[in-house]
Amino acid sequence: MTVINQALEAHAVSKRYGHTQALDAVSVTITAGEIHGLVGHNGAGKSTLLRLLSGAERPDSGKLTIDGRRLELGSPREANLLGISSVYQELSLVDELTVAQNLFLGRELRRAGRLQLGEMDRQTATFLGEYGLEVDPTAKVRTLTVAQRQLIEVIAALHRNASFLLLDEPTSALEATQVEELLATIRRVADERGVGVLLVNHKVDEVYSVADRVTALRNGRIVLSGPTALVGREDVIGVIVGSEADVEADTGFREAAFRGATFSATPLDEVAAPPAGGPATGIALEVRDLASPNLRGVSITARTGRVLGIYGLVGSGRTNLLRTLYGVEEQTGGQISLFGRPYRPTGCAAAIEAGIAYLAEERKSDGFVPKFTPIANTTLPVLPRYSRLGVLSLGRAVADARRSLNAVDVRGDLDAPMEDLSGGNQQKVLFGRVMLQRPRLLLLDEPTKGVDIGAKREIQDMIRSFVAESEIAAIVVSSEEEEILRVSDDVAVFLRGTCDGTVYAPADLQPGDLRRLAWTAVAS
Repeated sequence: MTVINQALEAHAVSKRYGHTQALDAVSVTITAGEIHGLVGHNGAGKSTLLRLLSGAERPDSGKLTIDGRRLELGSPREANLLGISSVYQELSLVDELTVAQNLFLGRELRRAGRLQLGEMDRQTATFLGEYGLEVDPTAKVRTLTVAQRQLIEVIAALHRNASFLLLDEPTSALEATQVEELLATIRRVADERGVGVLLVNHKVDEVYSVADRVTALRNGRIVLSGPTALVGREDVIGVIVGSEADVEADTGFREAAFRGATFSATPLDEVAAPPAGGPATGIALEVRDLASPNLRGVSITARTGRVLGIYGLVGSGRTNLLRTLYGVEEQTGGQISLFGRPYRPTGCAAAIEAGIAYLAEERKSDGFVPKFTPIANTTLPVLPRYSRLGVLSLGRAVADARRSLNAVDVRGDLDAPMEDLSGGNQQKVLFGRVMLQRPRLLLLDEPTKGVDIGAKREIQDMIRSFVAESEIAAIVVSSEEEEILRVSDDVAVFLRGTCDGTVYAPADLQPGDLRRLAWTAVAS
């Protein structure tokens, strides 16, 4: 294959969202045949840079070039035509189409106006075989494993004759052997096809196993860059975490003095109850050695009247825990006790019946029905409560939903489609819905994702108030250190799909401490 493009470059690009400077004069070069690892903490600017390079967004300042020619990308389609292909964490394959149909999507082979399905199948089989992927081209994508889908997404990008491949956390949902296969494929793509690869990944050991260069971002700025042969991975971890003075200056979150790397860590079985007169602290949920397809040896305890904050990097198992507790992912081992009784998640309906409410991370795909009204979305999980002898008391359901949504101050037309509301108000509707369920255990995954700072504080305060006043237990998963420390009574850290049950007191932590806990363990 002849490689036309030799270098894709970002020159001092900057991007701001409101008051947040996502990128500040960042320059990177992706060279043909080279793998460039991009690492950094949650919110460091990695995905923002990828979106600029892929044409999904435009930089506020700076420029993009290919071989010195300035690019004015208006869309990912324009980038694709120039040989720039992107693969995101959320795969874009169409589940109900076949593998071949996905590879040729938008570029179907036709003769006399008719689709040449057989020819597309044959070409797909040949193309997959070049990468050692034994998958039936006629199989629907929904029947494939996560690892197979991830590989096909990469291969589909190459099928578009990509000169540059931008990969956003491609291994986050894969097991160890699958990770090795994918990274080996990426290395072959660079070596044999001369493709330049930007590999966005928070797993430093994976970056060092495959990358030629590494660049570390912190708070939208490059803090280290160079060949992996010359830059130590310990140095990379050090600059990502930063000194506490750096973290304090960047976040402005706490004024307390840095307490060093020694935190107030308490074993699971020794968590002290709050002072007399405080909220009840009975054990609501006890998990021991929980295992699922993406978890191993997870132990946690959630107590009534308290919020357990769970922190970790992408792919650490945070979301998998909540999905397993809610019956979305299968429990394959370990024990769960819910309110003193053995509990085995068998599905969402059973979890709701057991007193569990769940707010998923991706509200638009997993949280609500866009064309339904906020009222209808709020009542969906609790409709059986308003049915007697097969007759639904719709008036009571609507009245209760309105009271719940008014309690969380949803601003907008409650009788218009849910999709018409702002992101913050959509999230408030979902919080109002879980309140209406009257749960005993509340599972919240990134509860303020994609909302403005005002709505963020409101939702955080609602969580604290709801847990304290209702004396329920809550588990909050968040990638934002400030949110974890503001909303939690206890903090646990997930690493590589496991958690040993150690909890930390938020009063003894600062944002940099959480970063250090996660990254130091990842590096070890």
